[in-house]
Amino acid sequence: MEENFDALEVIARTRGKVEMDDRPTGNWLFPMWGWLTAFFYLAEFICWQLFHQPWCLWLWVGIPVVGMPLMALLLRKDHERTHMRTRRSRLVLDYWIFAACAIGVGGFLYGFAGVYEIAENPMICLLVGIGAFITGEENRFRPMIVGGLLGAAIGIGSFLLRGDLWGWQMAAIVLTAAVSLIIPGHLFEKRTKNGI
Repeated sequence: MEENFDALEVIARTRGKVEMDDRPTGNWLFPMWGWLTAFFYLAEFICWQLFHQPWCLWLWVGIPVVGMPLMALLLRKDHERTHMRTRRSRLVLDYWIFAACAIGVGGFLYGFAGVYEIAENPMICLLVGIGAFITGEENRFRPMIVGGLLGAAIGIGSFLLRGDLWGWQMAAIVLTAAVSLIIPGHLFEKRTKNGI
């Protein structure tokens, strides 16, 4: 009798794990946006170092141009929206929406004003770092918390990159994307797959 109970428990756990594996979680968002950010800002940094032409500073526009349709396509397949159950999770999502709008609007305003280097690039690092930190706090995931703090610190430090060093602010964004989004995002995705 006890063996039958153990077998039923194993079946129930296995079924639950399969159902959880099939449920989309949205964990791919951090690495996706991190890789897009790193790619386009690395391209911007390299082109700026080689050509020093104003068009180089607009390569970042490729991030939303590629990222938004890609995210919409992937979210169409993601019919599960229940991962935003709590008020805190919705606040985290609201923060990311605010950060994306601030970065996008700021990029255009600073770009057209010709003062891009004053605050836009450090602001990107700072907002991404803070976002990773609060997301890590919400999920109680230490690598994301640490990555967020490092990203925010890079943002604060990149305010010092002025004058001839200004171009290195773009490299700071690539570094922030790596430590705040890519690395913790992949670790979090792995942790979720392992059911930890």
